[in-house]
Amino acid sequence: MTRLLPVLFAVLFSLPAVAADRPFERPVVVRVDVDASGSVVAAQALGELPQALASVAESATRGVEFEPARVNGRAAPSRTHLVVQMRFEPEGDDSVSAKALKVEPAKAVLDPPVYPTRAAQRGYGAHLVMRIELNADGSVDMDRSGLAAISLWKGGRKLEDSQVYRDEYVAEVMKVMQHWKPLIEEVGGAPVATSWHVPVTFCPPGRQNVCARIKADSPAATGRTANDEGIRLASLKPARHEVSGS
Repeated sequence: MTRLLPVLFAVLFSLPAVAADRPFERPVVVRVDVDASGSVVAAQALGELPQALASVAESATRGVEFEPARVNGRAAPSRTHLVVQMRFEPEGDDSVSAKALKVEPAKAVLDPPVYPTRAAQRGYGAHLVMRIELNADGSVDMDRSGLAAISLWKGGRKLEDSQVYRDEYVAEVMKVMQHWKPLIEEVGGAPVATSWHVPVTFCPPGRQNVCARIKADSPAATGRTANDEGIRLASLKPARHEVSGS
């Protein structure tokens, strides 16, 4: 469940690489260490970020509570990832204010696949849920990864019985899966092989109303799980209440 946080963290800093003349938002991935009680004990923002931005994102994860990871039923320390949604507001003097709006579980994000040309030209769309099998060393096991579920569309209508362009959609997503930059989970100080379920939507070009209908009808992906039956990954506790940042 999404945990919305009040805006407790804000700074001013120069951000010439992404500065804009209007407010904008950007997600920041933060790797967190979680102890056996479910508390965050360390955080590190990932990517090329100004230190001021990294500090804001890291601070936003400090109050997050987890159901701790477990090994054969016993709570264990772990390392996992969160996404902090940041809001930037230009201040008119080449500086930018940054606020942490919300914290969510990290998801597998794939590079956009190529849209099958004939399907795009003829107005066909699809929603896929792909299963990615990630080895403990961070490599993607392509032989065990593949399609978990698919729905095919023509215009605003779901094709219940047709398999048109099904293989083309799957093939294009498989191409980008092998280049996914993985988020490795650790439990008890050791990396864990995991299964990730990732949604991918192909929206017919220029048909935003159709895209919205496809997404609304499609089930959400189920996230990630440990492949070892004796291991349960850490997970965010449901928020007691939700507060919108402002």
